[in-house]
Amino acid sequence: MKSLMDRIKEFHRDRTEPTRELKYKLMTDNEFTFYRATCHLFYEDLNTNSSLREGPPVWACGDLHLENFGSYRASNGLVYFDINDFDEAMLAPASWEIVRFLCSIGMASEQWKYSSKEAEGLMILALKAYTKQLAGGKAYAIERETSPPLIQEFFEMAESHKEKELIKARVDKKKERLKIIKGKTLQVSKKTYDLVKTSVNDFLKETYGYLKVKDVVFRIAGTGSLGVKRYAVLVIDQRQDKFRLLDVKQSFPSSLAPYNKIKQPAWSSESERIVTVQGLMQYALPRFMGTPALGEEFFVLKQLQPTSQKIDYSLCHKKMKNVETVMTTMAQAMASAQLRSASRKGSADVESLIKFSTQSLWQANLIQTAVEYVDTMKNYFKEYCADYKKGKMKD
Repeated sequence: MKSLMDRIKEFHRDRTEPTRELKYKLMTDNEFTFYRATCHLFYEDLNTNSSLREGPPVWACGDLHLENFGSYRASNGLVYFDINDFDEAMLAPASWEIVRFLCSIGMASEQWKYSSKEAEGLMILALKAYTKQLAGGKAYAIERETSPPLIQEFFEMAESHKEKELIKARVDKKKERLKIIKGKTLQVSKKTYDLVKTSVNDFLKETYGYLKVKDVVFRIAGTGSLGVKRYAVLVIDQRQDKFRLLDVKQSFPSSLAPYNKIKQPAWSSESERIVTVQGLMQYALPRFMGTPALGEEFFVLKQLQPTSQKIDYSLCHKKMKNVETVMTTMAQAMASAQLRSASRKGSADVESLIKFSTQSLWQANLIQTAVEYVDTMKNYFKEYCADYKKGKMKD
């Protein structure tokens, strides 16, 4: 049987960018960060669990945890709160998505300042909110005006960050260049610079002809995606004579793929899978979505924007009522995404989801599975930290 270190190293073998080492270090920060960074372990361990075979096939983000929800400005100019990461997205049993989310509640208990007992109570609350939303058979768009007070506060915080402020912080306007900022960006080689600039420009000509590339840097962002090729691209919007920033991120196969027995659509690339599923699940897409090819590798392109915000646990940990509000809203968003994408490319129809929501046995099984796996992951975290300190993550 492979050791924990060998399993982690094997998964990251083809992820050799400089940020891989940063990811290994970041994984020692806390239990929740470790959980976020090891989606592959979750499915390696639980794919044969009978409780995870429950439920109709749904479009799933695949890595649903508390920090894969957030706000973003859509192409219609409005800000929404929704699931915001689809790198692992696939057609999967509904229970896979639910358990991944429930486990994240338990793994975040130390960070969000609630007890293990309270975490189990929050799991039950979230599951009730999820099934209630499914039972209604209608997808719910989470917007500022219709959200509970805490989520409204979050929208206000997100909307206070303007695009021009991001441009001011990241761009040298006189030189039309991106700034190199410690912990956020790195220089790229001339070969990489030319490849990214030319490839993205060619793609933009076909899709967003008014955008033209001015500069490229390597971008450091995320947790699970550290170690992949990722670039910040400065473009000029020739319609309005203003700068915009794009995020261009390499696509890999989903961590679910080796264990998922549900037949998938025939995607032309992993990027097409990611962007298509995002379009099915989100209420409104972000600006400038696309799937450019850089040489033989495919990437996901979208606007890098200041309103891509995540829930800050500091807003919640002082009051359990606030935490409950957040969990309920996230569970509603999960159910709404499944309803929104129902009957699309192989997913179950709405009536099947409603029927699933009224069944009770699987719900108790999923809570038990989540509680038990939280203990497993916490033990993994302790083992990983000990081995990391001994230098075992070095090649």
